[in-house]
Amino acid sequence: MSNSRQKLSPISLLVILCAAQVLAMAGFANFAVLLNDFTALWNLSSTQAGWIGGIYFAGYVVAVPFLVGLTDVVDARRIYLFGLLCGIVGSVGFGLFADDFLSAMVFRFLAGISLAGTYMPGLQILNDRLKEDYRQKALPWYLSAFSLGTAASYYFTGLAGAMLPWSEVFLLAGAVQIVCLLLVYFTIPVKHPDRSNPSDRHPLDFRPVFKNRTALAYIWGYTGHTYELFAYRAWIVAFLLFAASASGAAISRESVAGFAALFSLLGMPASVIGAHLALRRGRRQTVSLVMILSILTGSILGFAGTLAFGLVLVVAALYSIFIMSDSAALTGGVVAAAREGERGATLAMHSVMGFAGGFLGPLVVGLVLDLSAGPGSVTGWGFAFMAMAGGSLLALTGVRWLLQGAKS
Repeated sequence: MSNSRQKLSPISLLVILCAAQVLAMAGFANFAVLLNDFTALWNLSSTQAGWIGGIYFAGYVVAVPFLVGLTDVVDARRIYLFGLLCGIVGSVGFGLFADDFLSAMVFRFLAGISLAGTYMPGLQILNDRLKEDYRQKALPWYLSAFSLGTAASYYFTGLAGAMLPWSEVFLLAGAVQIVCLLLVYFTIPVKHPDRSNPSDRHPLDFRPVFKNRTALAYIWGYTGHTYELFAYRAWIVAFLLFAASASGAAISRESVAGFAALFSLLGMPASVIGAHLALRRGRRQTVSLVMILSILTGSILGFAGTLAFGLVLVVAALYSIFIMSDSAALTGGVVAAAREGERGATLAMHSVMGFAGGFLGPLVVGLVLDLSAGPGSVTGWGFAFMAMAGGSLLALTGVRWLLQGAKS
């Protein structure tokens, strides 16, 4: 089962992986929080800023079929450690060498590969080491650690950005990722893949996933979810700075980053509660209701940008809660629908399609801002957030259609 390390209890394993996920995401929000600085420093358009925000998820999408697909035949721990190495290079490289649009794209792409090598492989570490009854209980907590990691990245980037040059903020993120690598290497035991029932399917053959209509439904829902979620996380700081200026509120960037962190933290209980309701009340009904609420709230938020800043914060918080409420429910649906021997491939396709949405979301919002009235106008932000909420509309339509006729 393992090398010199003793087998961990389910709770200990979950706690370590949740902590590792938070540390691995140290660089997640660096660019989003410091976006206005880079826009001025490198004379970036909103579309270019959207490209840099989105290329992170493009790196994820390119790498995840290989890295997660391989976890059916390779210990996911090895993939996780590789992902952390990519993150360290991405963060440290950005801090030392990024000086324009293209160089920023390269290092954020590497950072996205890091997420591909840690997020779903971390879930596979749990799947490989826990029995089925523990998996469904542990899953929403592990997925919620993503929100905690996002929140921590927003908060500490804002805090560090107020005291340090931007380059040192990225170097600090790299140092945290090194700590994460040491944590995983010295605490997670090795587990060799089970070869007692070998499959003829190549680990990178994803065709069986497309024949699993139920899994595909929740994968599609996750695609719309991540489109909306990462568009929100890429642009929320810039939007709140606009809203604060428009309302005359005297608030610093680090305070705005703190609000963004708080909104991400609210996503943690929202995701856990959503997963619980999905098991108790029905997965399809739960995700459908959440998506409708997300569409309505997102369509309002941008046009509310010139109202009292406190009211804008309330609507932004509600939008974050609704976006995150179906996250674990959707991923739980994919895990439950995945066939034995195809779990890695199913999660890989789940991540590919999902984070393809994550790549498009920030880019589409930036493009809408440039094509409309711009980021200095409430009209521009109104249309941008409507485009953002379109993710839930596409998700809702696809989930309901694909589940029709699918076996439960």
